[in-house]
Amino acid sequence: MASIRRGSSRQALDARAELILAILEACEEEGEDVPFASLLEGIARLRPRLAPLTKRLAARYGSLPPRVALAKMARDPTWQKAVQEASSAYLSGPR
Repeated sequence: MASIRRGSSRQALDARAELILAILEACEEEGEDVPFASLLEGIARLRPRLAPLTKRLAARYGSLPPRVALAKMARDPTWQKAVQEASSAYLSGPR
C-alpha cells in the first residue's frame, strides 16, 4: 500500500485525523478493491503508533466497504472532527 505525502498539513493533525488521512490516501491507491479491515491492517503495520485506533475502527467498521465506513465515521461524533480535518488536508494536498 503506497502512501502519498500531503505536505506540511500532516504535522498539525492529531492521531485520529492522521489515521483518517492515511485511510483516504490508501483508498486513492486501492479504491474499493481492498476491504476496510485490510486497509486498517496495512496502516497499523506502516504506522504502529496508530495501531490502537485502527483496532477500534476495525471492530466497528471493518466489515464495511471503505466508502461506507468513511461515511459512517463522518456521522459518528467520535470521529466527525477527525474526518473533517483529514478531508480538508487531503483535498488541499498535491494531486
